[in-house]
Amino acid sequence: MTGRPAAGSRSALIIANSAYDDAGLSSLVAPAGDAAALARALANPETCGFAVDTVVEGSSVDVRRAVDDFLADRERADLVLLYFSCHGVKDEQGRLYFAARDTRRNRLASTATPAAFVNDLLLACRSRRKVLILDCCYSGAFAAGLRVKADPQVHTAAQFDARGLVVLTATDAAQYAFEGDAVTGTAVRSAFTAALVAGMDTGEADVDGDGLVSVDDVHEYVRRQLAEHAYRQSPRKWEFDVQGRIVLARSPRSDAPAAPVVLPPPQQRPPAETGATPAVRRPHWWLGAALVAAGAALVAALLNWWLLNLMYWAFPYDYLSPDTAAGVGVAAAAGAGWGMAYAVADAVDLAARPASSRWYEPYRRWGRILGAVVVPSRPGRFVGALTVAVPLNVAVAMAMSQAIGAIGYALSGSDARERAFNLAFTLLNVVPIAAYLRSSFLARRRGPDG
Repeated sequence: MTGRPAAGSRSALIIANSAYDDAGLSSLVAPAGDAAALARALANPETCGFAVDTVVEGSSVDVRRAVDDFLADRERADLVLLYFSCHGVKDEQGRLYFAARDTRRNRLASTATPAAFVNDLLLACRSRRKVLILDCCYSGAFAAGLRVKADPQVHTAAQFDARGLVVLTATDAAQYAFEGDAVTGTAVRSAFTAALVAGMDTGEADVDGDGLVSVDDVHEYVRRQLAEHAYRQSPRKWEFDVQGRIVLARSPRSDAPAAPVVLPPPQQRPPAETGATPAVRRPHWWLGAALVAAGAALVAALLNWWLLNLMYWAFPYDYLSPDTAAGVGVAAAAGAGWGMAYAVADAVDLAARPASSRWYEPYRRWGRILGAVVVPSRPGRFVGALTVAVPLNVAVAMAMSQAIGAIGYALSGSDARERAFNLAFTLLNVVPIAAYLRSSFLARRRGPDG
C-alpha cells in the first residue's frame, strides 16, 4: 500500500480473485484481466488520475487489511474508489461475504471478507465521495452441503449504508447454487468491467456530453451497453446521502472516431432475450408511461390544491379563476401531459436500444430532473430543470395564469379574466412541453457527439 495521499486526492483499491483453494468455488474467467484493465484506466493521468493499489489473488487477511488501510485516515474531500471482482457468497442468515483465495464455504466468518466489515469501514471513512464497485458473480449460497436460500437476490442496498457512498454492481442476482460438493450453474463472463473501462478510455461514457464522466454517466453507459448486447447482467446503482455528483474521469479530447467497444461474447443468452424486438418490449414502456402520467397528475394536483387554497385566502376572490376544484383538475391535466412527455422523450432515447426499455425508465427521467433542481450544479441547468420539473412548473404556471387573469378582470371584468387565465395556462404548459419534446428529438438526431 502507498502512504497517505493529500486531502482532495483520488485513490482506488482494486481487489480481484480468480482462483480459490476451495474446490467448490469455481475459478472465474475475468477478474485478473479485469483488475489490470481497470487499474490502467483509473491510473491514466489524462482521464482519471487515480492513485491505484491492487490486491490480486490475495487471502482474506490480505483483503481485509488492504481495505482497512485504504479507507483509514481519509479527508472529507478525498475521492475513494473500492472495486471487488470475485465470488459473492451468502451465509445461512443471508449475510454477504466476498470470497478470497483461501475462502472456505463452511467457514465464511473466518476465511472471507464480510460485506458488513466493508460497510463499517466505509461508514467510518471521513470521505464524502466514496464509490464501491462490485463485479461479482453472486452465488447466493451459504454453507457447504446446504442448498442456496430461496431468495435469489443479494439485496446489495441492504448490505451498505455509509454516507456519501455510491454502490455500483454488475448484477444483483445469484448465478450459482451449491449442493453438497457439487456446483450447479455456470459462470457467465462479465462484460461489466470491460464496458466500464472502454467507456472511460474513449469518453463514450460521457452520456450527457459535458466533458466529464460521472458515476451516473458510467452506470447509464454500462447499463445501455449490456442491454444492447443482451447480457444476463443487469447493472444496479444505489446512493447513500451523496451531495452533488462524483466525477470519475475527463472525457478525452480527440477528433479521431472512438474505437468500437469490444465486449466479451455473451454466454447463455436467455431464450426470452433472443430475437427480442421493440414490439415485445413496448407493453412494458406503455405501462411506465401510464404510471408516470398518473403520478405526475397526482403530485401536480396536490401541490396546486395547496397553492390555490393559499391564494384564495390571501387575495380577493373576484380576481382569481377558476375555483379550487376546477384549478386542481386543470393542474392534474397539465401534470399528466408532462408525465407523458417524459415517457415520449424516454422512448425517443431508447428507440435505438429497444432491449433496454423498462417500465420504470420515465420515472428515472423524472427523478433526474427533480434531482437537478434539488441539488443544482450550474444556474443554467437549474433553471432548465425547473421549467420541466413536475409539479413545480405546473404550480408556477398556475400562479402566473392567475396573475394574468387578475389583470384581465381589472381591465374588462370576469369574462376577460376567464379568457386570460385559460389562454395563459394553456400556453404556459403546451409551449414548454412542445419545446421539451423538440429538444429530445433534436438530441436524438444529433447523437452523442452533438
